[in-house]
Amino acid sequence: MDVTVVGSGPNGLATAVICARAGLNVQVVEAQATFGGGARSAADFEFPEVLHDVCSAVHPLALASPFFAEFDLPARGVTLTVPDIAYANPLPGRPAAIAYHDLAHTCAKLDDGASWRRLLGPLVAHSETVVEFMLSDKRSLPTALGSVLRLGALPPTRFHRCRHWCRPAPD
Repeated sequence: MDVTVVGSGPNGLATAVICARAGLNVQVVEAQATFGGGARSAADFEFPEVLHDVCSAVHPLALASPFFAEFDLPARGVTLTVPDIAYANPLPGRPAAIAYHDLAHTCAKLDDGASWRRLLGPLVAHSETVVEFMLSDKRSLPTALGSVLRLGALPPTRFHRCRHWCRPAPD
């Protein structure tokens, strides 16, 4: 055995693939009963017919990953579903604020959608640059360095204020 990879999450499996492609003998060891690390799905404890992501928060980045794009995952039977609702923010004493996959839809459903658009509009407008930076090896500068720096320089107070105006629009 040339390489032993500990953990079968996305990073471990990617490492194993790279090593195997280089002609090395690879074994992957995993402590859990199923492979996939934080990107695996499992039946919900209360609702066994519902599958949920076990500790997965960034698996949607697989859709943008140049590494995973090399494998033509749909041709291999892998389907990543992107829901219309990205997340919801429970609010005390009132309905949850819902963030849809589409920024315009989210803004239309919030009481102060214009503020939400000012907050997240730049991120959406430069999403390809942000994803490129997030998925890069960090040894080189992003092609749109200015956009990344502007987004990274937003004051934290801009995001903190969100809790005051993220309310669902009245029906």
